[in-house]
Amino acid sequence: MDRSWMDFYDEEMTGEVDLPDFTLYEMLLRTATVFPKKNAVTFEGTHITFSELLFEVDSFADALTDCNVGTGTVVTVCLPNIPQAVVSIYAINKLGAIANMVHPKTPATELKNSMQQTGSECLLILDALLPKSREMLDEMNPGLVIVCEIGDYLSKPKALAFHFAKGRKIPKYPKDSFYISYSDLILHGDLLRSGKITGEYDWPGAFEEEKEKAPKAPYVRPISPDAPAVYLHSGGTTGSPKIIMISSKNMNHLAVCGPQIIRVQDPFSDPENFPDLTMVAILPLFHGFGICMCMHCMIVNAINMLLVPIFKPDELAKIIRKEKPQLIAAVPTLYEGMMKSEKLRKMKLDFLIACFSGGDTLPMDLKKRFEEFLHERGSNISLREGYGLTETVTVCSVNPEKNCRDGSVGLPLPKIDMKVVRPGTNEEIPYGEKGEICIAGPTVMLGYLNDPEATDLAIHTHEDGRRWIHSGDMGHRDEDGYFYFDQRIKRIIKVSGVPVFPTQIEKTLSKVEEVEVSCAVAIPHPYRLHVVKAYIVLKDRTASEEKKEMVRQKLEEICESDLIPYARPVEYEFREDLPKTKIGKIDYRALEQEAQPPKEESVTNA
Repeated sequence: MDRSWMDFYDEEMTGEVDLPDFTLYEMLLRTATVFPKKNAVTFEGTHITFSELLFEVDSFADALTDCNVGTGTVVTVCLPNIPQAVVSIYAINKLGAIANMVHPKTPATELKNSMQQTGSECLLILDALLPKSREMLDEMNPGLVIVCEIGDYLSKPKALAFHFAKGRKIPKYPKDSFYISYSDLILHGDLLRSGKITGEYDWPGAFEEEKEKAPKAPYVRPISPDAPAVYLHSGGTTGSPKIIMISSKNMNHLAVCGPQIIRVQDPFSDPENFPDLTMVAILPLFHGFGICMCMHCMIVNAINMLLVPIFKPDELAKIIRKEKPQLIAAVPTLYEGMMKSEKLRKMKLDFLIACFSGGDTLPMDLKKRFEEFLHERGSNISLREGYGLTETVTVCSVNPEKNCRDGSVGLPLPKIDMKVVRPGTNEEIPYGEKGEICIAGPTVMLGYLNDPEATDLAIHTHEDGRRWIHSGDMGHRDEDGYFYFDQRIKRIIKVSGVPVFPTQIEKTLSKVEEVEVSCAVAIPHPYRLHVVKAYIVLKDRTASEEKKEMVRQKLEEICESDLIPYARPVEYEFREDLPKTKIGKIDYRALEQEAQPPKEESVTNA
């Protein structure tokens, strides 16, 4: 295997990593033991140390145990970037359960499908987003719905201010055997751990009097680090939605590469002198990039995560001004938005030591403009692009700081191998030729849930006996080992870095009875890079403009009901027919080539 890329690593990247045989929870336990007083999570001015985070995780795990959550239980986490999401992921792992990560704005029908496909009978959801799913949940009766509130981890003044500004407008929900508030549940766990339960907390599964006084059992590992720990959702290597099984070991490997990527020392080599660092955790935790690089990598390496639940440039500017984070990982559109913030334009940014871009192709113009933006404000660093798949817990390669090459997605990380093969084969092709990018290493997923055929299509055992992911992406490598992404083989659209699936959009559009056929394509957008446009052919080719307008309204309604905001078309164009390929399929590439940017901004900051 030609690993000439190692010659171009920054000096901090040795190519070797120490991978402890730990679960996600045990990695947190290790960090909290060595760095108890360091900040682990910052949210809206609230600072949570590693020892405090561990206590919250242990308390929540105890409470979940009281709700019959245990080894193999699937818990759906439908939350934005708030402390409850972090606490729940590690508590779920401590119990040997599996966290099914879904977009917090997932429509009710899609949320139901996700829970049914994964066998999830427990859900964590934000109170503000609960009303849209109440009817579905009441009918589905999953067993337990844990309702989180933004104010759970705010200071009293901020919680009060939030309540009067927004909180009081959020509909109330019944606190009963079905709906339980996160705050009540974690208080129950706190009391269990402290031995102060008095029997006053009457909710399902509460301990009997004799159990209240029983000593706590020591921690016993319930699952192997190789067992499924997290379910992530992706288009797979073929562009149709799939559920990806990720183990603790998958995530741990990427996390322990963190210091070499960031270019800092291993925190455990000299704990007393490890600096206080903060990462802006704005990438969503339901996304592989967010959950691993912005959360778990920070936990593993004693770095504070600055949770940002939604992206608004001026709000982010306030947070950056106050907290002065050293690290940012984001999708290209977020960097574009940052440059538009008047507050950030007026700030010195010399505290930044690393900025990473992933989730979508980084336009060279954006890279150069953002680097100029940084340099003008005192930070002489590169915007470092990387590449990865959800099937490999996202990042496989990243550009080094000192040898960053424009247009490249960088060099493979330690212990991860990449190569380019002739499409449809396992045959590696010469440098410079375009083919399919393949990846092997400790981050390769366990497989697709309940889909062995799709797993076998994605993962091939090559002549070296190793499991190689065939990415579905076309690219090439140069003789130095730098890799380049050229185009997707799979059909997928990235909107602000979030993958959406044309086949899923078209399936939703087909539910409108007047539609004969549809095609969803990506069109360029100045901020989000791409948005979705739908071409529609009606059964009635002679439909009037009035009729088309009525159908368009129906399409908008069903898309709002069934699709996440990123997947909803911003434009609909009615055609009498759609272009076809030589074998008679709709030629979506031809439609993409003729598509123009949307006439006006019609995408919200969802």
